[in-house]
Parts: sequence; structure tokens; C-alpha cells
Amino acid sequence: MAPMIRRTIRHYATQEKFCVDFFGDELIVTVTKDRSVIGQWIHEVASKNLFSSHPPIVGLGVQWTPACYRSGFRKPVRYRLGSRPPVFYPPADTLQLCVGNRCIIIQLSHCHRVPLVLRRFLKDTDFRFYGVWNSQDAKRLRRSKHKLKTAELLDLRKLVVDSRGRQSLNGRKFEVIVEEGLGYPGVGRYRRESMSNWSVRNLSNDQIMQASVDAYCCFKLGVQVGTYPFE
Repeated sequence: MAPMIRRTIRHYATQEKFCVDFFGDELIVTVTKDRSVIGQWIHEVASKNLFSSHPPIVGLGVQWTPACYRSGFRKPVRYRLGSRPPVFYPPADTLQLCVGNRCIIIQLSHCHRVPLVLRRFLKDTDFRFYGVWNSQDAKRLRRSKHKLKTAELLDLRKLVVDSRGRQSLNGRKFEVIVEEGLGYPGVGRYRRESMSNWSVRNLSNDQIMQASVDAYCCFKLGVQVGTYPFE
């Protein structure tokens, strides 16, 4: 059965909570821009690591809005042959984190301020942060309105072992890595959602699905290549 949002658990001014069915696993997904909700989520996750001798694992991803959605967007400027145009990395609009079956999608574009505990959490070397095709994620977080800094972000393409025992899936798509590493077919990053407007106040169900499933798969793959200390 394909991943799907099974039901909405809560809808408050400060947060929304969803139950996502991912091949029989039940994910609890929080979508928020509220600093107190973010802080509470991180405190609960971090408290589980107090008596662990192993670094805990976090699935981490970001989403950003293509330039064509932003006000004042102009057509690309033509450059002379041989010249190199400047590289622009759109800032992160959302940050998604996942530990166990609990995911949070933080709407950075709409956060007035982020809690200090989030800044400390992202730089905490006691945690291992895993993603896929995430070489620009740290730059996008630094370019966000909150200028977030992170510890090392580990790319699962270089760590997951495929069905033939080869360790590097460096050039493979997210869908292939998930199927090789977890055995779940058809779990991809879909262009329609990836290239949508992530700065909107109300994310669509499809956007929530993509962001949460992405972070959860990174967590699950991180469990395989790292050490998972939680119950």
C-alpha cells in the first residue's frame, strides 16, 4: 500500500498533526511555525538520548521554493561564452526532522523566531543527521531568514549498501536508494511537489506527505548504516 495521510489528529492555531500510513508504519507528523511547539518536540526527542551511549539518528531534509514563485523574478540573464554565472541557492522554506515515528515540518518562512534549542540541536555533534542528495542543505539553511547552522550532514548515497553488496549509490535517485535500502518500491521525490511553492502558509497534503516521508526514509536508512539507540 502506498504512503497516505490517514487522518488529521489536531488542527490548532500553533500546529497541525497528521497520521501518515507508510507501508503499515504509523507516522505522527507535526506541521508548525510556533517556536514553543518546535522547542517541545526537540526536548522530547533529546530527552531520550540522556542515558544512551550511542549517537542518536535524525532524518533531516529541507524544501525550498523555486525562483519563479518569488516576487520580482526575472528571466535569466545571458552570459558571454566562457563566463560563469553566479550560483544562487534558494533559502530553505521548511526544515523537516524525523526521529522514530515522529516527524516535524518546521515552516521556517513563517517562523517569527526559532527557539535557541533548535539552533543548539542542529549543531549538536552528539546527533547524526542523515539525508539524501543533501550537499546544498546546509547552505540553504544558512540562507534562510534564521541563518541556521548545522553539524555535519551525512549523505546516505555514500553509505547505503545495495542488493549486490555495493556500498555507493552515489548517482542514484531517491526512489532507487529507498527501494535498495528499505525494500519499499515507488517512494520518490516527485517533481510536482519538489518544485512547488513551499513558502505558502498552508502546505498541501501532497507537500506534507513528501516532506515527512522523505525525512522518515532518511531516518530508517540512517538506522541501517548507524546505530539506533531508542526503544
